[in-house]
Parts: sequence; structure tokens; C-alpha cells
Amino acid sequence: MVQWPVPEEYADFVRAEREVLSRLTERARHTTDPAALRELAEEIRLRVERGEHHTIGNLRRHLDDIVAELEEIYDAAFPVGTGADLATVLSGPWPTAHRRALLAALLDRDPRHRMNLDQVVPETSDPALLRLLVLNPLGHLSRPSTVRVLDALHQAGELDSAVVDRAIADDLYLDRAVAGPPRAACAGTVLDRVDALTWELVSAPEPPDWDELPKGIPPRGLRFVRAALDWTGDPRIAAHLGAAELTADELVTLLALLAERPVDDRRRVWGWRRDERLLTLFGLAGAAPLLRLVLATPADETVRHDRAVLLAAIGEAGVDDARRLLELQPSEMVSAVLGDNRAAVLKRVKHNALQGIAAFGMLPLAPDETVLDRYLALRASAKKGVKLGPNRRHSHAAAIAIALDHLAQVAGVPEPALLEWDCEAALASRAPSGVDCGEYRVDLRFDAAEPVLAVSRAGKPLKSVPAAVRADPGYQELREHQELLRDQARRMRTGLVERLVATGRTLQPDELARLRTLPAGAAMLPSLLWRDATGAVGLLDDVDAAGPVTAVHPVELLTDGTLAAWQAEIMRRRLQQPVKQAFREVYALTPAERESGDVSWRFAGQTVEGRVAAQLLSGRGWSVAGQYSDHQATRPAGALTAALTAEFHGYFGMGDVLVDGVRFLAEGKPVPLDEVPAVVFSEAMRDLDLVVSVAGTVPWDSAPQAASRAQILTTLIAALRLSRVTVDGSSAVVRGGLATYRVHLTSGSIHVEPGGYLCVVPARFGATAHRRLFLPFADEDRMTSVILSKILLLAEDEKITDPSILAQLGALGVSVPADEGGADD
Repeated sequence: MVQWPVPEEYADFVRAEREVLSRLTERARHTTDPAALRELAEEIRLRVERGEHHTIGNLRRHLDDIVAELEEIYDAAFPVGTGADLATVLSGPWPTAHRRALLAALLDRDPRHRMNLDQVVPETSDPALLRLLVLNPLGHLSRPSTVRVLDALHQAGELDSAVVDRAIADDLYLDRAVAGPPRAACAGTVLDRVDALTWELVSAPEPPDWDELPKGIPPRGLRFVRAALDWTGDPRIAAHLGAAELTADELVTLLALLAERPVDDRRRVWGWRRDERLLTLFGLAGAAPLLRLVLATPADETVRHDRAVLLAAIGEAGVDDARRLLELQPSEMVSAVLGDNRAAVLKRVKHNALQGIAAFGMLPLAPDETVLDRYLALRASAKKGVKLGPNRRHSHAAAIAIALDHLAQVAGVPEPALLEWDCEAALASRAPSGVDCGEYRVDLRFDAAEPVLAVSRAGKPLKSVPAAVRADPGYQELREHQELLRDQARRMRTGLVERLVATGRTLQPDELARLRTLPAGAAMLPSLLWRDATGAVGLLDDVDAAGPVTAVHPVELLTDGTLAAWQAEIMRRRLQQPVKQAFREVYALTPAERESGDVSWRFAGQTVEGRVAAQLLSGRGWSVAGQYSDHQATRPAGALTAALTAEFHGYFGMGDVLVDGVRFLAEGKPVPLDEVPAVVFSEAMRDLDLVVSVAGTVPWDSAPQAASRAQILTTLIAALRLSRVTVDGSSAVVRGGLATYRVHLTSGSIHVEPGGYLCVVPARFGATAHRRLFLPFADEDRMTSVILSKILLLAEDEKITDPSILAQLGALGVSVPADEGGADD
């Protein structure tokens, strides 16, 4: 009896299939010939599989009674006992529950699961067993294992049409795997059989179903293209046949045939083949170079184009013929070069279409449009991309970069970076310095890299902005410019300056001069450490900037033994670097990593929240779309690629992710860790340490983070003469007036000696830094600020008035003063 409700759309089909299968089962019950029973089993199996596909898995669940009857019939006709070998178990023609249980025991698997036979393939060379691995109804082989079995049978001279037909029926894309690359030894036999089966299907009186057709690669021969031209059934079948592989002579015959046929037939063949030799049929032979460029563009990727090359190909074809070609073979990018699809491209940019964004950069400037207008439009699109999901955010940023490259080509600027700096300089220069709003004066000034609005009346500064000023159009315009300049400073800090430090990039004198014309550049670059052409290291004003200068990575300072001295100097001068440089976390190879060869297990076994981890990785340039790849997260790392393997279900942001090994690849192959440049290694590990620290499901004790905070604390101790504070490994020991505390420099946890725990998390604590705390970098590193503020607070514990903290100390036996004034943060 059918136990499941039948979906309405499949009810008639299921009813009809049950009737057919019931008749076949009845035939099986009255058949005594083993060979005939095998044939019936195969017929029933194929019918059920096709029905399952047709109903999207809604047929088999309505066949329980029929399947039970078939199991009874086939267990009786082909008995097998406990202890049977693998070949005997696999030889049964129907997958009965008894045989499944025996197979599961042999494979050490759960009988409720589908039986994968891949593990058997390397262990046998027996042709009889190899055949059974393909022909049996109990288990399945992966595509690579199937090819290995077919190759082994071919080399043994045992590959026949029965095995090939079954392999093809089980995997309609098998021909793609055997054709390669690499080409399998059995390819000739398999591909010949695929062509024969395909021709049998399309030549039958009843047209085949698309789901029955082998379809990994197109078949071979002109007969298939002829059949496609006359095909009136499923257009997918026509397209598959029409793309058939042809010899040179067959192509000549096809061209002669098409010359006599209507233009609609020529267009249909073009849609199937897109072969430049067909262009003669449309009078477009001269457009072949342009077609090659169009077809070389990946359909699902956003790539950089060379505008000069595209224009040359358009010129060779002629503009009119180029447009005729685009009717045959559309190309958003070529149409953008011609300026023919402006409205469509603008609409796609609005909807964050990646290829549309790239094409937007390639559009010719409109009569009323400037390069700066286009640049600002792309920057506005980039701000929208930040709100997208992790993978999309990464690809969106890449599309913006390509669009800026294309815009540089349109503007005649040799490099996108030069275009960016020119536009940023123009943006800064066009900002008005001030405006009069009635009796008030509003000036746009810079506090370091931060643009601020100063309001005065009769020369006297005001602390707040009067309502009359806020309503003035001039003030509103200044506010808009302030926001643009604020965005500029943010882009420079998180983009250019961070990249300079993270990669140790070199700036040429003209590049440096251009950057220093920007308010943000003038404010940020002097506080970084640079190495000049002579090898001298110092702040920008202290090195020779007449030649190239290179941003110094702290790995280099650690190597030459000057890191601590520079950290002290930065603190002594109270310089706030725009990004972490002198106090940046440094990650060096451990002895275990040197011994492991080409993989680091530093973070292996850590579980992270996938959604948070994906956002963090994407924000640092990692692609996390590799759930089906060898590595699940990758990013460019100099000349190498940093690659992380991880385990998860579904996709990266779906749930928890188990972190595994980290490798560095060159042309897809792992590089020994001791050959990875120190800066490249350190930066990749810094990214992953952040992920494990922030997104980890359990606390993570990061030694480099603790070391960085210890370095800051050490310099603070000296600068502020904190005699009560010392650094002990990954903790700070604070000898307060009331008690001695140990503050962990990674987690921020506080232990009161000899054995108590102090919780310091008032609602407002950490919102602002402790009054004596100065951080030597502008990064948003709230945890460092919170931990160091706790240390400074505890160093003056006699001044604490917070009742929660005092109550905890009293409960731990600490003698606390009553009602003493002071500060609690």
C-alpha cells in the first residue's frame, strides 16, 4: 500500500508507473529462467530511476509494496548466505535488504546508507570483480573510480558494450571524464559507444527525454548536426546535437549546406557552435578577431579588458559590422566600448551586477560627465558592496577594481592608482575652505586626517552648531564635502596605507609626492616607518624621500633587532600611526611548522562561527567560495596564494566551521613553509589568528596578540613610570594599593592573588579609553584599549569607586576603603 501522500502534479504519473511496475513484478514472480530474471531486474531498475528523476524523488517512496515483493522474489531466486565473498554478494540482480546488509558488513558501513565501492577499486585487478563493481545494483562508484575500472578492463581486454552501457546509464556525463584532460585509456571505446547510443536514441520513432541522453561532451559527426537542424523536440537536445565535433571536411560540407538554407537556420547553428568559420555565412569574416576576444571572455567571471585591443578589433571589423556581430554574439563589454548600452549598464550597476560594474568603467564619458563623476559613482557603488555577503563583497570589490582600471584606460591614465590619486586630489582641492552663514562663519579644517567643521561668531568659536547654521545651504554643502573627505581618509587608511604596511610596498618619489598633496596622505604617511634607497630606516621626514621609499614591515625590524627601540621611539614621540606598524602582531615560523614541511597546523582543530569567520576573511581579501575545492578559503599572498582547508556542511556561512591546515601555493602546488617570505607568512597568519580569536566558539589564547599588547604595555610602563606594573609572559602583574592582580593580555581576564576572579565589565567601561592611555595606532582595536585600560585602572585601585568592583574585592577578602573619592575608569 502507498503510505505517502502523492503530490498532485505527479499523481497520474505515479499511478501509471505503479501499474507498469506491478505487471513487471508479476512477470518476475512467474519467471524461472535466471537470465530472464536478470533482464527484468535491469528493466525495472532503469524504469524506477527514470521515474525518480521525473518526479524529483517522488516515485520510490510510493513503491514499498512492490519493492518488498521484488526482494522476496530475488532473494528466493538468487540465494546468498552469510559469509559470502564480495563478488558473490554483488552478483545479485536486485538490491535486496539482505544483500545490502551483507555488503555493508564487508565494507564496514551502515546498511542504511548508500554503498560507495571506491575503496574496493585499488584492491582488485580481477576483471570479473571489476565488471561487477560497475554492473551491480547494490553500490556505486564515483566518476573517477568508474574511469579507473573502465581503464583496467580496457587494458585487460575485457571492456565490452554491456559494461560501458551500464556505466553511461549510471553517469550521463561520463564521456566528459574519459575525454579528459587527461584522456583515459578507454576513451576510444567509451566515446564510440556514447555516439552509437546517442544516435540510437535520436533516431528512434519516439523522441528521447533529455534526461536519457549522454551529455558530457557533444557527439561526433555531421549526422548529428543534420539531425539537429530538423529537430522539433526538446531544444536542449537540438543544441547538444548541433554542437557535434566535426572534421575539417565535415565543416566544409556544413557550410555548403547552410548556404542553401534560410538565415534562421544559420542563426540556429551559430547559437549551437559559435565557430568563427561560420561568420562567412553572415558576411562578417572581417569580425573574426573581435569574435575571438568576445569568446575568450569567461561567461561567469568579471575580468579586465584592454580597451585599446578591443578598439583595434572593432576598427578591423568596422563599427557597423561590429554591431552586426553583437546581434549574433552579444557582449556587454564590447557594447560598452561602443557606448551603445549606457542605460542598461547603469541599471545593472544599480543592482550590483559585477560584469555590469566592470562595463560601467569602460563606457565613454557622456558629454556632461567628468572622470571624477564616474570615479565618485564607482566609489558610491563600492560603499554598497560592503553591505553584501562575504563572498559577494569580495567579488564586488574586485569588480570595482576592474572598473577603475577600465576608467583609467578611458581617461588615458597609465595606471589605476594614478587615476585614483588624481581623483582624490581633485576631490580635496574642490572642497571649499569655509562659508558664511549669516552672522556665523563655518570653516572646514583638518585635525590630522580627520576633516572637522569649526563654527564661529564674530571670531569666537562655538561648541555647537546653531539651528540657523544647520539649515543654511552653504553649511549643508560643507557637510557633504566633509563626508567625502572623511571617506577619502577612511579609504586611504584601510586601503592604501594598510596595503603599504602589510606588503612592504615601495613608493616612487612622484607617487609619494602625489599622495602627500592629499590631506589624508599628508597626515598619515609621515607617522609611518620607511626604508630609503640607502637602507636607512626612519620616519618619513628623517629618510631620503628623493628616491624610492619602502614601508617597513615589523618582521624586518624584528629580524634586525630594532623593533623594541622603534616601539619606544613611537611612544616617546606620542605618534599615532594610521594602522598598526611598529606594534603590529608578528607571526614567525615555529619549530613544529618547520618540521611539518608545507602545511601549518597552528589553527587546526579550532571551531569558528562560519558567518562571522566568512565576514572577517572576506574583509581581508580572502575568497571563501571554495566549498567544493581543495581549499575552502584563499587569497593572493605576494607571488603565492594563501590557502586554508576547513570542514563544514553546506557553505562557509551556514554554521560552525572546523579549521584545518594552512598552505601557501605556487601554481597550485604547496610551497615549503621555510621558503615562504616572512612578511607573506606573517600577514596570512595574522588574518587567521584574528578569525580564530573573534569567531572562535571557545576562547583562543593568541601568543602574538598577547606579545603585541605586552610591547605596548612595556612602553607605557616606561613612559608613564608605572612602577606597580610588570609584564610576565602573556599576563600583566599589577601591584595595586589594595591587592595584586594578574591581567591576561589576550582574554582580559583578571585574577586577584592569591586565588580570586574579578569581573570588570561595567556598562560604560571601555567605551572610552582610560585617561592615561595612549595607543600608538588608529586601528579599531577595542580589546587592546579595554585590556590596557583595566591595567591602568587597577594600578590606581585606591581611587576605584565603582560599587560592583569594590563589592567583589571585599568578597575576596580585600580590605577596601569606604566612600573614598576617585575615578572608576
